[in-house]
Amino acid sequence: MEFNPAEPPFSQSLAAHGSPCPHCGVPMAGNQRYCLGCGERRGDARLDPLEAARAPLAEPLAAAALIDENEEALTPEPAASGWEGFPLEGVDFGGPRVLAAAVMGVMVVGVVLGVVAGPKASSTSASVAGGQALLAQAPGSSSSSPAAPSLGGDTIGGAVSPSVDTSSAALASGSFGTSATTPISGGGGGSGGGGGKKTPTTPTVTSAAPLKHVWVITLSGPSYNDLYGASTARVGRRKALAKTAQSTYLGGELRAKGTLLTNYRAVSAAGLPNSIALVSGQAPNHSTDLNCPVFSDFVKPKIDSKTGLVSGDGCRYPAKTKTLPDQLTGAGLVWKGYFESIGNDPASGVTSCRHPDPGKADQFATPRPGDGYMTWRDPFVYFRSITESPDCGSGVVGLDRLVPDLKKLEDTPSYSMVVPDACHDGSPTSCVPDAPAGVAAADEWLKQIVPAITGSDAYADGGMIVITSDHAAASPTDAKANLGALVISPYAAAGGTVSTAYDHYSLLKTVEVAFKLDPLGKSAGSAVKPFGTKVFANAPAPGNN
Repeated sequence: MEFNPAEPPFSQSLAAHGSPCPHCGVPMAGNQRYCLGCGERRGDARLDPLEAARAPLAEPLAAAALIDENEEALTPEPAASGWEGFPLEGVDFGGPRVLAAAVMGVMVVGVVLGVVAGPKASSTSASVAGGQALLAQAPGSSSSSPAAPSLGGDTIGGAVSPSVDTSSAALASGSFGTSATTPISGGGGGSGGGGGKKTPTTPTVTSAAPLKHVWVITLSGPSYNDLYGASTARVGRRKALAKTAQSTYLGGELRAKGTLLTNYRAVSAAGLPNSIALVSGQAPNHSTDLNCPVFSDFVKPKIDSKTGLVSGDGCRYPAKTKTLPDQLTGAGLVWKGYFESIGNDPASGVTSCRHPDPGKADQFATPRPGDGYMTWRDPFVYFRSITESPDCGSGVVGLDRLVPDLKKLEDTPSYSMVVPDACHDGSPTSCVPDAPAGVAAADEWLKQIVPAITGSDAYADGGMIVITSDHAAASPTDAKANLGALVISPYAAAGGTVSTAYDHYSLLKTVEVAFKLDPLGKSAGSAVKPFGTKVFANAPAPGNN
């Protein structure tokens, strides 16, 4: 059967319309090749499909497609190539059938690959949005319209898109799908706990002050009344005379320069759990309530996937336990703990990150002559994520490093914990025989520390000092003893008083919110409030920070 290009492929009549099938007699259309009754074919085998595929081509190509492959004289001369490195003259690409077969083969392979490897329709928009977010972050990338920040229901390149996971794990894996979780930061730079810069997470609570540098100073033992006095005291049913503060510097001179939180309370009757709460939000357990006489690991600990709280009993928290230093390092912010006398142990020769051997009795639980450093006053060394990291050696250092770090703004950590040794922490008992003790010793120590901080450029650049205690020795069984806290900051009113209920979890949450970090452990509870506008009465209004 000859092919007629004037008719569509396979439309040529094979018999009269309605004529019966030669095999079973069922009526068939004129161009019907196979019988619907018995399935037998009528007429010769179908025309070569490669020939039929060339028929619908445009007129200029149709004539050339029908030229017999042997009529080489009618084939137009190939155009000269401008690329001399690969001359096309003389290359034999075969006849029309060969070319058509090659084109069809390429098309089939392309369709198969597209189906197998192509993205699913439901994830295409998210993948594109993620790619745009990555391009917006890439150094040197350009766009006709600047990319807007990606927060929550993101706006990327001026168009609303789903939340895009731009975490380091997603970027490394090439996964840019939508994510319901807030990206976690990592890396940071600088001394102490810090590495390469990354985007911090965004808390749901807004900071009441644009803090950039925080110093937390923890005394040990003084009660609120010891430090600041009391307006009245009760003896039976009668009101006695007001109790005078024992502290003349903290309770007098400094009190006039800052805002006093009169209802700031502990979370445990012991010292160590309060310090641990300040840097991790972890709750007290039996061992920490005893100040960990043995430097023991947790036994079969369980970490709550939602809160991060570690259940069980022990002193050395699992390596996966998150802390404020871990968060700060991840956000590219520098942290340090300055501990007086940490380098004073001649036997070990350790000058930073000093702690007992795991599983051993704590030989630094009480002060020694010339060495007033006590492990339970240093919360950082109870977290393996810190002690098993190089950050411990550079971040948990001696008090002698504080003043040098304050000399330059760029050398001052974003977060600092400053802790006196047993001779100057306000403990009611002397660190060694005949040495000064109590609040008077703490006052003399604070006179050297606080002015060095308030006179620094870092303090003027969004600074806040909070002075509190890790427990009240006069209330050995009161887990919520009133400790008080004095907030000294350019954003806090001089001589101010705030009676709102706060505790150590509140202070941790204040720091985390200020640095745009997700609250940890107990501080994440909705009932825990960070310091508010009453504490930061001099802070600029939101939007003017």
